[in-house]
Amino acid sequence: MRATTRVLLRGTAGLLAVALLVQFFIAGMAALTSPEWWGYHLTWVAFFQWLVVPLPVLAWVAGPPLAARVTLACVAFAQMGLQYVLAHRALDGRLPIGLGLHAVNAALMLVIVVALAVDWPNGRVPSADPA
Repeated sequence: MRATTRVLLRGTAGLLAVALLVQFFIAGMAALTSPEWWGYHLTWVAFFQWLVVPLPVLAWVAGPPLAARVTLACVAFAQMGLQYVLAHRALDGRLPIGLGLHAVNAALMLVIVVALAVDWPNGRVPSADPA
């Protein structure tokens, strides 16, 4: 069961990483080409934001090393909520640097979900070394 759960965790984290890359693309298009892309940015997040919900549970069931894996999964979960706080506080004028922090937080979330996707806490990061 742990092996299956680990595969599900890695797959969910991988899907979230791809979704975040698409979101970066959409945000870049909105900022640099046409503001109409912001509608796609809002719509796309409604689809992929739910991928963070199962991460902590899957990380827990996946077994050792529990502390590192569960911490990363919980941080990704919290970061998704923080994304909304940063964006909305910036848009209503209470946090002028909020949108910049929103982008930085998204980049950090990408790093964290990639770490989960490659099973980093388990020490099995893919390598080019043949040995």
